[in-house]
Amino acid sequence: MFQFASRLRGGYQKNLLLLHTRDQQGLSDWQTVKAKIEAQAPDIEVRIDSNDDPDPATLRWQASRPSLVFSPMRLLNYRPLAGRIYAGQPMGKIQEWQRLAEANLPMPKTTRLTPGLVLDPAEWGAYVVVKPVAGLRGQNVRLIRTQDAAARFAELTGNARQRMLVQQFIDSIDAEGRTVSYRCLTMFGKPLCCHAQFWTEPRPPLADIAASHGRIASNDQKQARTDRLHIEPGLIELAARVAAAFPEIPCLGQDWVRDRATGKLYILETNSAGAIWHLSSLAYLDYLERFAGLGPDYLRDRYRQFGALDVVADQLIERTRAEAC
Repeated sequence: MFQFASRLRGGYQKNLLLLHTRDQQGLSDWQTVKAKIEAQAPDIEVRIDSNDDPDPATLRWQASRPSLVFSPMRLLNYRPLAGRIYAGQPMGKIQEWQRLAEANLPMPKTTRLTPGLVLDPAEWGAYVVVKPVAGLRGQNVRLIRTQDAAARFAELTGNARQRMLVQQFIDSIDAEGRTVSYRCLTMFGKPLCCHAQFWTEPRPPLADIAASHGRIASNDQKQARTDRLHIEPGLIELAARVAAAFPEIPCLGQDWVRDRATGKLYILETNSAGAIWHLSSLAYLDYLERFAGLGPDYLRDRYRQFGALDVVADQLIERTRAEAC
């Protein structure tokens, strides 16, 4: 204790930079985290800057001591000169799939959609999901009959202009027949918020979906949905294992489903680029207000579920002290 106190007499020892990304996070989140860290860690100087339009003076300050830069979102216009960097990182679905497979995590069988691809329905099931390698918010995710994969190659890939994956369909519906998925926002493997997202109406028969529009993504923007805070049994432990497979990425928005027949959980996405701060992102706040009918009480409960901003502050103090460079 005496040794630590004597170090503090010399002033700040480490710099911590919190990067705020316009529309992706509420600035007040970082102001609250900054205040929490300052109250607990007098050895760390904390500043907030913009990931979109950074102040050049921040670069000089950041490099003036051992430092750590934190941004849930990928770096945009801030380019650190030094220090330990923890930020979101874009990752193609193939690379993501390989990471998950190497870590022996539960994920649906996945392969590239190629001309002449033959899939055995006995192994893959009667239906599969086709999705873009570079997807966004459920766009161009389609349910098709497994036996039709090869015949529909040109149609589904835009004559090979778009790379697509084929994935085993996991039938995740609740007792009312509604499609349900689970999102767990993690920071260094610690949960910040866990919720379930439901279609508001029962899902049509799979044969009807495959024969028409094919839209099956749980987050399909054309499908009416709602949310509720929910900690799915077994998910927290698995989410920590997923985070460990991506140690360089601080925050992940992990999407999970549970097979209604086997009860097994499967990881679908990690959303590693970082548009995942759905505690205060404008897109999520707009969705809650306009489509889900959920108001301020639900938002406050999301922060309270795990004490999200306390977890963020504690994790950043620990990482800054151990890894700032």
